[in-house]
Amino acid sequence: MFLRKSTRKKDGKTHIYWRLVRSVRRNGKVVQETVAHLGELDAEGQAQARALARQMTGRADQLELFEPTLRSQAIPIQLDRVRLERSRNFAQVYLAWSLWRGLGLDELFEDLLPKGREKVSWSTMAAILVIARLCEPSSELYISDHWYGSTALDDILGVPAERINDDRLYRASECVNDFETRPSVI
Repeated sequence: MFLRKSTRKKDGKTHIYWRLVRSVRRNGKVVQETVAHLGELDAEGQAQARALARQMTGRADQLELFEPTLRSQAIPIQLDRVRLERSRNFAQVYLAWSLWRGLGLDELFEDLLPKGREKVSWSTMAAILVIARLCEPSSELYISDHWYGSTALDDILGVPAERINDDRLYRASECVNDFETRPSVI
């Protein structure tokens, strides 16, 4: 998903409207589908959108959202010499991981879940489970056998697919469930 700017002239004035869109494939063509109309964003609205993007992604300003960018030069490509290797789902898992970090859940789970000698921490396993359930709700077995290897999450988290198995995911679920059933200290 991304922001799309639309310019309209009304009563001699130029109005700039923003909408949240996503690309979907319909009948073999990629079209942009509007998810939400955001309306006109004044300077304060643009500042809030930047702050939200910074909070969610943990990155600096996303100037390309509101400032015009330079046109890039077209480069000819010979399509018969292009091949696709190791195609994986990226956008969903990256967005989910950005939300996970933006909400501070990575730090929270790192502090709350037990640490041991495991090669992949329980907090990372919890993140994998939540991201998998958010992107494609399925069982731990499906996550380990099919889903995790078909995503770019191994590159994002730095956890190779060989270290993710259904037994480890079941144990991570139990670890998180044990934490949920503890009496709260407030």
